[in-house]
Amino acid sequence: MTKVLIVDDDEILGEELRDVFIQWGFEALAVASVKEFLTKIKDYQPQVAVVDLALPDGSGVDIIKNIRSTSDIGIIVMSGRSDEIERIVCIETGADHYVTKPFSSREMVARIRQLMYRTGGVVYGEFASAKDVKTGCFKFSDFVFDTNAMALTGPSGDEVSLTTLEYSVLKTLVTHAREVLSRDFLLESIHAENWAGSDRNVDNLVSRLRKKITAPGGSPPVRTVRGSGYMFALEVETL
Repeated sequence: MTKVLIVDDDEILGEELRDVFIQWGFEALAVASVKEFLTKIKDYQPQVAVVDLALPDGSGVDIIKNIRSTSDIGIIVMSGRSDEIERIVCIETGADHYVTKPFSSREMVARIRQLMYRTGGVVYGEFASAKDVKTGCFKFSDFVFDTNAMALTGPSGDEVSLTTLEYSVLKTLVTHAREVLSRDFLLESIHAENWAGSDRNVDNLVSRLRKKITAPGGSPPVRTVRGSGYMFALEVETL
């Protein structure tokens, strides 16, 4: 079960967030200060921290620095201000997301799920290993997919145009080739700010990808597994 640590001096909001996360199937703990954070985090070992910036005994930025010196867990900053400089400082310090209050619980849950995909579920004190973050250059059916350059080259040698969302779905499918992936898993793998996806969106993205990566006269490489999701059916070679 995903463990989330909430740090917010507004104890009512902290408890409300905890209850929401529990309703969505997470385990959650709320604390109200930097001191409480330092006391609880080692024993609790969360996989995601949701941190308010304005705390009674310090700054949320100090918490971000503490976490990043120790592990790769997901960090979401929540703030009542939409200050660009503050946002940049938080991201450069190591936060994954900066969310302005008020925000929807659905948005926060979606961000937590995406972070779990990014980190591979590492807990506080651990760093994501190379196997958890799959990148590189892959070949399938005369296509070359370079995830570092975010580029797909077709059999003719020409680059195939991909949107950001198409790229994210293709990367997930290719790096999990021959595995059946649910629509929820694909949805959670998509990293797009302020994008509220659905099963129907995933279906549309897969449909568009099929048109772009099916070789002339060949079968679509992405198969529908009835009642389960999708599978990338081709053999994938790592270059």
